[in-house]
Amino acid sequence: MKFLMSLFIASVALAGCGNSADQYQAIVDEYKKVCCIGMDPNASMTAQTEALSRQLELNTVYQQALLSLPAKEQQALMMAWAKAMAEVADGNCP
Repeated sequence: MKFLMSLFIASVALAGCGNSADQYQAIVDEYKKVCCIGMDPNASMTAQTEALSRQLELNTVYQQALLSLPAKEQQALMMAWAKAMAEVADGNCP
């Protein structure tokens, strides 16, 4: 229930601000962070499970953000998201 409430609050808050991809940079940064935790072989199973859960939440917020942005800003957000994922794949984790 707490998960659903936090997802709802994040979705409502982010849906209302969506004119610029820059407004979603915190989501991109957090997504990168949780992906890094999920890929860390030294992270506990609990931490990895929590990271995966948060990753799914953030992916939903990202999808909703894309729907609320104009085309040019959608492209900017998709590029930021792709760059973050490329950095994770390269092992560039904080």
